[in-house]
Amino acid sequence: MPNPSHPSRLFLDTNAILRYLCNDVPEQANAVEKRLLQAQSGQLIIETHPLILAEALYVLESFYSQPRERIVTGLLRFLNTPGIRTPEERRVRKALERYLSTNVSFIDAFIAELAAEASIPVFSFDRGLDKFKDIRRLEK
Repeated sequence: MPNPSHPSRLFLDTNAILRYLCNDVPEQANAVEKRLLQAQSGQLIIETHPLILAEALYVLESFYSQPRERIVTGLLRFLNTPGIRTPEERRVRKALERYLSTNVSFIDAFIAELAAEASIPVFSFDRGLDKFKDIRRLEK
């Protein structure tokens, strides 16, 4: 029986997030849903990482051809699940906002968030970063 004062922990991989969001393999999506319900009830802490979320976003965009709004909505729904933990969650959320409001990649949106937060310029030849008025891009 799980100890409520010390819930079990597990690390969730990209493919589990994809199965949950896409429900393209119902048996696997149901297995993820079961774990999310355990997290919601406090029996489990589910850990993930910004790189895992970035990979899920990339696959949803490139392989599944999902629109940005649907991707962001799904990832935020996942992150809003009680019991989900990810380092730099606030930055991930802000980067998702930047990603949704522009046509830059999530990684560029994350870099922009880091640069804005630290008030330091970004050395890059990617002019897409110029869309973010709260950062300064250098290329020399």
